[in-house]
Amino acid sequence: MIRDVLFPLLMSRFPGRGLRTGSSPDLVATFPAAHSAIGDLTIWDEGDEATLAIGMILHEHFNPEDASLTAEQIAERVAADVLDFLENLFADRVLFWRSPDSRSRGWLVSGEDHGLPLINEDVQTFRWSGPVKNPLDRGRRPGV
Repeated sequence: MIRDVLFPLLMSRFPGRGLRTGSSPDLVATFPAAHSAIGDLTIWDEGDEATLAIGMILHEHFNPEDASLTAEQIAERVAADVLDFLENLFADRVLFWRSPDSRSRGWLVSGEDHGLPLINEDVQTFRWSGPVKNPLDRGRRPGV
């Protein structure tokens, strides 16, 4: 159901981004990487949520977590949340990171600095356009 709502919206909102349709029933779509260090963006329909992955850097679930919603309402809300995230991602307003061992990952939208204390100077930081210097790196290690 999420796929049925989300895929046409992706096609109309993001033309020219190389969108490919999924090759399996659960794979909604793939956007090619903007930078080789980032990896392709894939979106999966997991039934009651969408899972979005950016290469091996980020893995995020979009689910309204509201048991009172119908399947159609869930699909509409998930689609809206994914589209909002992608608008910010493609505009390079999303900072995402992973720890050196890849066990910790996260993201925040520029201007939402409440997430910065969750990362430290050792994490790798990225935007859709490519790796970026960690904003908390005080120069004790080489920049990206």
